[in-house]
Amino acid sequence: MTHLKYKEHSRSRAQARISPMAHPVLLLLLVLLLVSPAISSSTKRVQPKFPATFYFGDSIFDTGNNNHISTLGVASHLPYGRDFPGRRPTGRFSNGRLVPDLLNEKLQLKEFSTPYLDTNLSDEDIKTGVNFASAGSGFDDRTSHLSNTLPLSTQVDLFEEYLKRLSDIAGDREASRIVTNSLIFINSGTNDFTRYYRLLRGRMDIGEYQDTILRMVREYVKELYNLGGRKFCLAGLAPFGCIPLQITLSGDPERACVDEQNRDAQNYNSKLEKMLQTLQASLNGSKIVYLNSYQTFTEILVNTNKYGFTETRRGCCGTGLTEVGLLCNVFTHTCRNSSSYVFYDAVHPTERVYRIATDYILKKVIPQF
Repeated sequence: MTHLKYKEHSRSRAQARISPMAHPVLLLLLVLLLVSPAISSSTKRVQPKFPATFYFGDSIFDTGNNNHISTLGVASHLPYGRDFPGRRPTGRFSNGRLVPDLLNEKLQLKEFSTPYLDTNLSDEDIKTGVNFASAGSGFDDRTSHLSNTLPLSTQVDLFEEYLKRLSDIAGDREASRIVTNSLIFINSGTNDFTRYYRLLRGRMDIGEYQDTILRMVREYVKELYNLGGRKFCLAGLAPFGCIPLQITLSGDPERACVDEQNRDAQNYNSKLEKMLQTLQASLNGSKIVYLNSYQTFTEILVNTNKYGFTETRRGCCGTGLTEVGLLCNVFTHTCRNSSSYVFYDAVHPTERVYRIATDYILKKVIPQF
């Protein structure tokens, strides 16, 4: 009996020795073992939705390509870029970043959208996508000839050149995978209607010119498709009759939006949206999403209090009526708080507007892919 009592006593002491409650260190190790799978899964890096992004278009997307060509359509001087990281001009027609920069960051690709003509492109820049947009350009080559910029036709040619560089870096198979799964974003057309078409007035009906541009759009998308692209986002026209410079040119002392131009934009957008649906059906394996820029921008202009804007008819630079490009320069007075302005110069929005637009794209467009 004494021996049994001793064994039971020894067992109870042994159980006490191995009890987690008796040893906090053992308890901690047990907890770590139980939760470690959760920890590792929560810290695992989320893969980007697209391996790369490619941008084509005009000054709304141009992150500096015009710095590398012979043109007067540049924004490589202050006060452009005053709110950009480092407070420096980069060629972006705004006070800060543009949609390509902000979208790339949100998609976890990289902080900025690198212009393809940048001579310091890294291999990583090549693999994660580049920007071909050129300020002052249009779908119509003749629009770009007015300011010696890169029309969509040249931008597509540069993309084909880019593909060879990508293959040299990543190999043919990986290059094909990247392009097939990447987002191709096109924003163009405004300059065709606000600049070149003004020279055609009386010689071509606006509806006829819209159809001409739409045929060009179709051909460019087909070319990019034949080069391997499958995922496309095409932006419609914004209400360009509300651009400060367009209002100034209209001569309206009340500075109201130019209704005729906005109606033209809406008619074009309606045709574009229908054409893109037909085009997608004809391109096997493609996904083409229409971005309703008109609705997005109108929402901002109508609900200024909601977004905190106090000025919608003038730009922040100079008088805000005509200053753009070289006319908006270091000697030009600028507003103190650009975040309260919809436009930074007489044509281009502020970074604050681009942030709102990027949020819209992330909510309404990206989930469609």
